[in-house]
Amino acid sequence: MCEEGGCGACIVAANVPNPQTGKTTTIAVNSCLTPIYNCHGWAVETVEALGSSSKGFGKIQSRLASNNGTQCGYCTPGMVMNMYSLLQENKDISMSEVENSFGGNICRCTGYRPILDSFKSLAKDASEDLVKKCVDIEELSVICPRTKQECLTSCGNLCDRSIDPLLNESRLQLKTDDGKNWYRVKSVQEIFEILEMVDDESYMLVGGNTSYGVYRPTKNINHFIDIKGVRELIVASESNDSLTLGANLSLSSAMHFFNSVSKSKSALFGYTKQMADHIDLIASVPVRNTGTLAGNLSIKHQHRDFPSDLFLILETVGARINIADSMGMEKTLPIQEFLNNDMNKKVIKSISLQPLNSNSYTFKSYKIMPRAQNSHAYVNAGFLFKLDNNDKFKVLEKPRIVFGGINPNFVHAELTETFLEGKHLSDSKVIAESLKTLEGELKPNHVLPDASPEYRKGLAISLLYKFVLSLLPDEVASKMKSGGANLIRPLSTASQTFETDKKLWPLNQPVHKLEAFAQCSGEAQYVNDIPSHPGELHAAVVVAKKATAKSFTLNPEKALKMDGVISFFTAKDIPGRNNCMSSIMYPTFVNEEILASERILHAGQALGVIVAKSRAIALRAAEQVEVVYNNIEPPVVDFIDVIKSQDNKRITEKGKIERKTKKDDIKHKLSGTFEIGAQYHYTMETQTCYCIPLEDGMDVYPSSQWPSMIQWTVADVLNVQQNTINVKVKRLGGAYGSKISRNNQISALCALCAHLLQRPVRLNLSLETNMQMIGKRFPCYIDYEAAVNDDGKIQYLDAKLYQDVGARENESDVVSGTLHWLPNTYDSETWSVIGYSVRTDTPANTWCRAPGSTEGVAAIEHIMEHIASIVKKDPVAVRLQNFRTDADPLKPMIDEIKASSDYQKSISEIEEFNKNNRWKKQGISLIPLAYPLDYFGRYHANISIFAGDGSVAISHGGIECGQGVNTKAAQVCAHILGIPLDLIKVKSTMSLITPNDSTTGGSITSEAVCYAIKKCCEELNTRLQPYKEKMPKADWKTMIQAAVNEDVDLNCSSMYKNKSLSSYLIFGVTVIRVEVDILTGQHQIIRADIMEDAGQSLSPDVDVGQVEGAFVMGLGYYLHEQLVHDKQTGKLLTDRTWNYKPPGAKDIPTNLHVTLVKNSRNPVGVLRSKATGEPPLNMSFGVVPAIRNALKSARKDSGIEEDWFDLKMPLTCENVWLHGSTHVKDMTL
Repeated sequence: MCEEGGCGACIVAANVPNPQTGKTTTIAVNSCLTPIYNCHGWAVETVEALGSSSKGFGKIQSRLASNNGTQCGYCTPGMVMNMYSLLQENKDISMSEVENSFGGNICRCTGYRPILDSFKSLAKDASEDLVKKCVDIEELSVICPRTKQECLTSCGNLCDRSIDPLLNESRLQLKTDDGKNWYRVKSVQEIFEILEMVDDESYMLVGGNTSYGVYRPTKNINHFIDIKGVRELIVASESNDSLTLGANLSLSSAMHFFNSVSKSKSALFGYTKQMADHIDLIASVPVRNTGTLAGNLSIKHQHRDFPSDLFLILETVGARINIADSMGMEKTLPIQEFLNNDMNKKVIKSISLQPLNSNSYTFKSYKIMPRAQNSHAYVNAGFLFKLDNNDKFKVLEKPRIVFGGINPNFVHAELTETFLEGKHLSDSKVIAESLKTLEGELKPNHVLPDASPEYRKGLAISLLYKFVLSLLPDEVASKMKSGGANLIRPLSTASQTFETDKKLWPLNQPVHKLEAFAQCSGEAQYVNDIPSHPGELHAAVVVAKKATAKSFTLNPEKALKMDGVISFFTAKDIPGRNNCMSSIMYPTFVNEEILASERILHAGQALGVIVAKSRAIALRAAEQVEVVYNNIEPPVVDFIDVIKSQDNKRITEKGKIERKTKKDDIKHKLSGTFEIGAQYHYTMETQTCYCIPLEDGMDVYPSSQWPSMIQWTVADVLNVQQNTINVKVKRLGGAYGSKISRNNQISALCALCAHLLQRPVRLNLSLETNMQMIGKRFPCYIDYEAAVNDDGKIQYLDAKLYQDVGARENESDVVSGTLHWLPNTYDSETWSVIGYSVRTDTPANTWCRAPGSTEGVAAIEHIMEHIASIVKKDPVAVRLQNFRTDADPLKPMIDEIKASSDYQKSISEIEEFNKNNRWKKQGISLIPLAYPLDYFGRYHANISIFAGDGSVAISHGGIECGQGVNTKAAQVCAHILGIPLDLIKVKSTMSLITPNDSTTGGSITSEAVCYAIKKCCEELNTRLQPYKEKMPKADWKTMIQAAVNEDVDLNCSSMYKNKSLSSYLIFGVTVIRVEVDILTGQHQIIRADIMEDAGQSLSPDVDVGQVEGAFVMGLGYYLHEQLVHDKQTGKLLTDRTWNYKPPGAKDIPTNLHVTLVKNSRNPVGVLRSKATGEPPLNMSFGVVPAIRNALKSARKDSGIEEDWFDLKMPLTCENVWLHGSTHVKDMTL
């Protein structure tokens, strides 16, 4: 989990008393941001309160589980509790309100669609079809025996929910073991009494504590003063003269107040509706529930670079702030002046707003951010104008034009404000001059990883222009009107289409995942849920903060003096080999140190490990270890620089596609490049391990996709036999390739500490350390030249492909994989492509979902788009010209998806839309896929049938990380044995039962495991056949007992071996339609249609989930996720939820249709099925040409005539805007 309120996995419900009303409200809160002392007077409910396997499941849990709204399940409790809190306060919630409330909940697995559908089915306006689709047939309404109302929990007559909490009116003081003081006060006077008492010691007024999610404390706080119980600080009042808001009012409460006042006093305070809408864009529901007005403003006071949306809107409308001091003096200041006011031992009491006549004043604000929700702004803007609409929109007084995100000291566009006073906004010359004036006074700074000054400056100008256009819908040219409107996202819709044969059930049956209900109730156990053992310790890794260094020294003295710190270990303490990448387990691996012994190769490299009595102490102590870097050399972090320099020490050839023929029908030549960066896996569960020493070895519980590799690595590091290391994995909280090889180091470090201390040790990386230490997806660059005929058929293609492997080459076979997948559906006989690895001074990059295929498919589809542009032909026709014969099954799929997606109609609509709109543009693309799936490795399956009840237990060599391998294994087992699915349980993967098995990855594991399961079941059926013949009418239980009575062995093992199954192609087609706001760079996917050939799916709902999840992860890669390094130190700067943004719930397509191809049977697959886990990520590349087509229209409107232009990836708002050719000269009326 992120531990900063950015992911939502830790959300719980808090029943909170309101000191003003005396009533209780239920709110969702981020437990990671909430100090336990801050919960005084609260009743806190976790997901376990809603239902469980022992007492039944609540409605929310049942809806989510039965609609396949879980995959890895790590985010699920937070999702459930957020929805629970919403329903507790709003029984009549609408679907749009539901969909808008999950910006603070990240899910990397599902793509959000099934989660949103499940929760929207609980809304008052949910359609019958949606409810029918999501309701489990066993779901029952529960009536609470206490309240006599329908209950969302499932405690029945044993209602154990806490009664409403009571606010303890007494003042409270607590002292912690480390000497800190916590005070709970109930009046402003008591605040000042404590401030006088603390003298000059550090203190903090605690409201919601949400600032920790933005800025880490830079000083040690001695006194914490909890001010939530102070009535006068949370009162909101209204009159015709002003609105007054208590400074400690939560953002959510302020939002509700503004919405209410905007209706009740619309003539004077109608503008507060815009304020409420803007607050809705601040952070997330749980953060807004606890974050306060004063808290947000205080962050701005302490950190001028903070792009506070609250400060912006308050300053724009001319709000004033009331501040009190210990002498009883109060003063009222404009919001901007507050920034320069000394706030030591002072308290913000209230904020007041003036009435603004809605007939003459217009207030609008904007926030442009990297994704739809829960992100700070690139630039935010507020505009307040008093206008005479009957006099050419004359500006009657000096307007207020406020921007955030320009530089720490910029607030008002003062020159522009002065210029516009008395001017007519409908005068095009006035607008041109005002934009020019604004352009001159904007001086953006540039602090990485912030967006470029060029974008932020241009965006601010665009927002003023957008504001003006919004005022003059009837005064501007029709083509310009769209520029005045924001992109409006409608309520999302979706469909899933597949076939299921009831004669095969439970095989091919759409069932929920086996673990779904356990995940929805919090009963699913992950590594960090394993109960603590006596004497347990916690470890934290000391990492390099800069690179490179020829040598270094460590001084742990400060850390070791801290209370609770036990030990510090370095490479010298390793009893075995200092290596976490053994060639015994993977032939291409070369030595990679667990802890650096001499050189520092990259920032984030592990240097040592601290062990302490608690994780919090260990993490703090790790920061206290002093590192002296010797002979520092500047790091190389940009692999493009290496490519340009052709540094042979860093570039290594890894493979090639050799040309078989070269054709001569050459009518056009083209050349270009394609570049795409890295992607962080964003597993909700970071790298973790738990080790328990035993009398004859050690139990190791890693978050690993490859337990056999963990067993070997730990044994090798400790210099012990493998049979002393017992590895057990129940499930992972997300993986996507990051835990194939990269958990080796973490588990080895944890085991080292446990071995040396002979005590249980838990090592759980923080998100920042995880992102600093662990490699990402391989960045890719291709330089190409091609010749084609008039139809776009390739006559030859010459290319060099480069991929950034990081500081080590251990996973560099991804490069050869990229070459393998590069052809996609196309004939490569005329191609000559050489693949190279490029070494940089960054953490070793590693496998990431669809490694190689993602980069390869993207590169060739980019080239196909380039060809189509040059020959001026339909891109689909150009692709078909280059198809190879074995891709022919795609042709009917293309025809089908064209029809189902209204592809041709959409092209006509888009052409007309783009012709009529200058500042909004649309685009569409169709991408085919022929994904060669190749098998490898070995996977065990072990099945036991138990006498007495005939139940079945399975253990296999695959790792359940959300992909549904356990569910498919159980379905295959039930199908072949002919028994009900509920008789089967799938147990943990254990090294004793699945020795030497391969990694879970490459989309093959589910099928390979199911193959081994199938073989086991067939053998068991053979053993049971005599009893079936002797007892034809006996039920399963009786037959099993009879077999056991005659000593039949009902335990069977089998192993999938490499080449047990044949390779095959997975076919897919995707159509994506987008809309782009050219003025801001914002974009949304209007519709996405995905068709994939899953053969005869083993489990259709599971496969649909894989398609959606992979597709949305790909959208994140191409649209949102950007990694930025400090070029001086090599340190990753985007290492938190604050600055690394995977897609959120409102970033997915607004209209998403998934189809599994009908009447498909895979003759070489397991029970006629095909894999689904990775191919859809490849097809998400379609969003790139779709946006390119939209931008092409914008560039043409700006006067650019060109056949082709390159795009800088990812297509963030910044990069889209930069490519949109948006200039002040074009901003006309």
